[in-house]
Amino acid sequence: MRAMEELVDRGMVRYIGVSNFSVGQLQDAQTAMSKYPIVCNQVLYNLKRRGIERDLIPYCEEQGITVMAYTPLADGSLAVRPRARAGRNWEALQDVAREAGKTPAQVALNWCLSRSPVVVIPKTNSVARTEENCGASGWRLTPSQVQRLEAAFPL
Repeated sequence: MRAMEELVDRGMVRYIGVSNFSVGQLQDAQTAMSKYPIVCNQVLYNLKRRGIERDLIPYCEEQGITVMAYTPLADGSLAVRPRARAGRNWEALQDVAREAGKTPAQVALNWCLSRSPVVVIPKTNSVARTEENCGASGWRLTPSQVQRLEAAFPL
């Protein structure tokens, strides 16, 4: 971490970010640093993988660290109807999407974005999907919609 601070001093990087750090690892890293803060922690987060809500998200919010959610569409399974029997969680996602006038992917991304301090980095290989993903911003799920999604995709 001190080497990262040296890179900032040299002007080689502007900010310090980490990936997949737990709260304990963040605390250790912050203790090792004396000049600059950690501004970002890139971690796996989506409706299906919500474990970081227990401790990591609250800690990052308290510390002013942005959580950059990778795989926010759960490897695409929150964007495209599953081939096998859909299940209660997919049906809830589809119901909220219909109600909001959005696609399931847009709803899943917006749900992530509704968390402070979360941003998303969805993977895509097409312009159409990129445009669809952009439609996840500029609006908000209602508290009722958030509650229904969280009930369908419990921690």
